[in-house]
Amino acid sequence: MRNKNEIRDWLFAFAAMAIVFGVGALLWQTILRVHVQPANSVSLSSTSHASPGPTNAIPSAVDPGAPLSGKMAPNFQLTNQFGQRGTLAQFRGHVVILSFIDSKCTTVCPLTAVVLQNVRYDLGKYASHVQFVAVNANPVATSVRDVYDWSKQHHVLHMWDYFTGSASQLKSVYRNYAVETTVLHGTNVQHTPAVYVIGPTGKERWVYLNAPQSSTSVLGAEVHDILAQVVPILPGHPKIKIPPLRELAFLPGAFGPQNTGNLSFELPAVVATGQMTSVQVGNGQGPTLLDFFATWCPDCEEEMPALAKLQNWSANHSAFPHVVAVDLELSEPSVAHVKSYAARLRLPFPVALDHNDKVSDMYDVNGIPTQVLVSSSGRILWYHQGLIGWNDLK
Repeated sequence: MRNKNEIRDWLFAFAAMAIVFGVGALLWQTILRVHVQPANSVSLSSTSHASPGPTNAIPSAVDPGAPLSGKMAPNFQLTNQFGQRGTLAQFRGHVVILSFIDSKCTTVCPLTAVVLQNVRYDLGKYASHVQFVAVNANPVATSVRDVYDWSKQHHVLHMWDYFTGSASQLKSVYRNYAVETTVLHGTNVQHTPAVYVIGPTGKERWVYLNAPQSSTSVLGAEVHDILAQVVPILPGHPKIKIPPLRELAFLPGAFGPQNTGNLSFELPAVVATGQMTSVQVGNGQGPTLLDFFATWCPDCEEEMPALAKLQNWSANHSAFPHVVAVDLELSEPSVAHVKSYAARLRLPFPVALDHNDKVSDMYDVNGIPTQVLVSSSGRILWYHQGLIGWNDLK
């Protein structure tokens, strides 16, 4: 069950990843020096994106990646999430997408998983020609149970081989792939969120760093860019039309709750006037946009004006959902504090009090803010994690 310290650890880990990207240029120099063909003199500024079409802008947070020299990808022998020994070389004949995933991560790594899930989705029947491989980027939490639990929690248990091993074995792989990993405290680490594309003959083709941003435009651009690298080297060179750059939506069983049944609920709530009321979601109450948040979360407060605008817009546009904010009350000093927050921001929608995290657990919320569009019958229509603005909401 989530508590105040755990969620603040989530924010701390996110801040830590910002440190990784703050020194990203140095890490890239290492990767390019080791892996990129010298004659190409490839730099981040000179590497271009696959064209997403004239009307789509590439978000600045998206790393354009770098083509690699075509040398053989260093082999390794480790153990996957099912306790089976395996090697990178065993996947010859497939395009391999190799990522480095922290087995305790709740920030950037889940975003990488979402990107890879959507890559697999867009490949359709040709996904069988691509092998998704992850290496545990946490040299402290190295057990098979660690990588199994992470895979299961993020709905990728049967999508990939998530390899782990002893700390010394993992560090050898890190060196070979220019991945930096630093233990912050306990099992919290920061690492280079590198994703490699390896061709069917085992040669390195491309590498990029996954962004620590969860906006749908960033995720969509990363999916598009990986597909642009993978599709041309698929065995047999099938003709696949790469989908246009898009904003990602909830894929049932892939991102968000696997339970797509009736998730209706009723909770006590506060309104801006300080009065107590109750809210019902589902059970025929009309479509609802849920926003899971806490008063101490900066991103949550930043998006409140957009949510207020949606609530006011919905009053005159019946096809749009009304808004219900769901406060993780276990992390709050008091209900009075939540009332003060709603009054200060003059929130035009009710703030439901999730006293025991029952509703946030039901909706598989593992980071805030999280938005979920719920139908009148209590079924999930759309699911998004991270800060969101008015245009994306609309």
